[in-house]
Amino acid sequence: MIPLVIDLKVTFDSALSVGAGGSAGTIADKSIVRDGWGRPLIPGSQLKGKLRWAVEQLLRAMGEDIPSPFDETIEKPTIVRDLFGSPDLRSPLYFADLPAIVVEASQAHGMRQELSQIRPSVSINRRRGVAEDARLLFQETALEGMQFAHERAITGNLPDENAKQYAALLWAALKFTDRWGGAKSRGLGWGNIEVMLTLGGEQLAEAKLADALRAVLTQGGSQ
Repeated sequence: MIPLVIDLKVTFDSALSVGAGGSAGTIADKSIVRDGWGRPLIPGSQLKGKLRWAVEQLLRAMGEDIPSPFDETIEKPTIVRDLFGSPDLRSPLYFADLPAIVVEASQAHGMRQELSQIRPSVSINRRRGVAEDARLLFQETALEGMQFAHERAITGNLPDENAKQYAALLWAALKFTDRWGGAKSRGLGWGNIEVMLTLGGEQLAEAKLADALRAVLTQGGSQ
């Protein structure tokens, strides 16, 4: 097995809404996820989900039939299952949370309100195309222009025989991902990602990753 480390930084061109579900302490109907210091963050679970979806889309574009992770009738191994796991197979990768890096962690608690904004919105009746009665909502978002990053956003070990190809597929899927969080149809969550990928202690240049990606897409998603 070959160790993998992916350093990520996402810079947002629009406000970001990654909801925590509750709204304690604010007027918002939906608040954002924060870490223990009060910094807005992108959970590792969302990073994993977005990346898995992007990998599946790349492989489907090459004509691959990607089975559901819960389809127990299909035992054929795939790249998707090798990377992200299934109910019976643990993923070899760990996905960390990406906190906002606009301030130091120790300063974030005192600047909690300055790190987000409250945006009003209304619910639209899709049939009539007008605003619903009594449906004015307030949504908390992270600020436009914020950066979210982690030096070890994705870590783990890849099998020796496929390590470079798998790493290239992860790299391409990350570059393919430009929308995060919720309310994307309202223009939220658009961002640009910077990826630094290290495999077996060697930082791989984009040219090498592109060559390896062509190989894995030619072979397809099955093994």
